[in-house]
Amino acid sequence: MITGFILAACSSSKKSTGVWVNKEKAQGKSYHKLFLIVMTADVEARSVIETDLAAAITSKGYQVVKSIDVLPPVLSDPKMPTKDEVVNKVKETGCDAVFIASLLKKEEDVRYEPGTTAYSIRPYYSYYSGYYSNWYPTVSTKEYYVKDKTYFMQSNLYDAASEEIMLSVQSEIFDPSSLKLFSGNYTYTLFKQLQKENLIKK
Repeated sequence: MITGFILAACSSSKKSTGVWVNKEKAQGKSYHKLFLIVMTADVEARSVIETDLAAAITSKGYQVVKSIDVLPPVLSDPKMPTKDEVVNKVKETGCDAVFIASLLKKEEDVRYEPGTTAYSIRPYYSYYSGYYSNWYPTVSTKEYYVKDKTYFMQSNLYDAASEEIMLSVQSEIFDPSSLKLFSGNYTYTLFKQLQKENLIKK
C-alpha cells in the first residue's frame, strides 16, 4: 500500500475517465515531496495549472516544487525544459516523486440551437390606453450554432529514484470558457477521482 501522496491502489462539466496504479511497483512506497510539471510551451497555461495543482497538493500536507519556479521559461523562446534539466532539478530539490500533467487531445463538436419565441408579460392596466402604451408583442431569439470543446488530460506520478510510473489518471474536461476555469476544473476532477479511489487523503 502506498502512503503519503498515494494511500491505496489505485458534475456535468467535469469528470475523470480512468485511473491506473502500478500495484506491484507501488507496494510500500511513500511520497512526501513532489516535483510538479505541466507539459506545455504555453507559459501562462503552465503557470496557472501548476499553481492550482500545487495549491491542491499542499492543502493535503505535502511539499511541492513547481517546475516553472526552478526552470523558468525564456519568454523570447518559450519551450519545455529538457528531460535532463528536469531530472537534475528533481535531484537538486530533493523530491521523491515527479507529477507530470499533459494534454492528450482536444475534441470539438458543433450543435444547433433553434430559436425561441415567448410572449412578454406586462403589468395589468384598468384602461386600454395604459395597456396599449405599455404593450410589447413577443420576444424572439435567433437560431445559432454552439461549438463544444472537450479536453482530455493525462496525469502521471513517477518514482524519482527509479523513474518508473506509479500512477496514471486520464481526465475529461468539458467546454471550459477560460484558462482559469479549465485549470480549476482539471484540478477538481483529478483530486475528486483520487479521493474516490482512496489514493489521496480527503
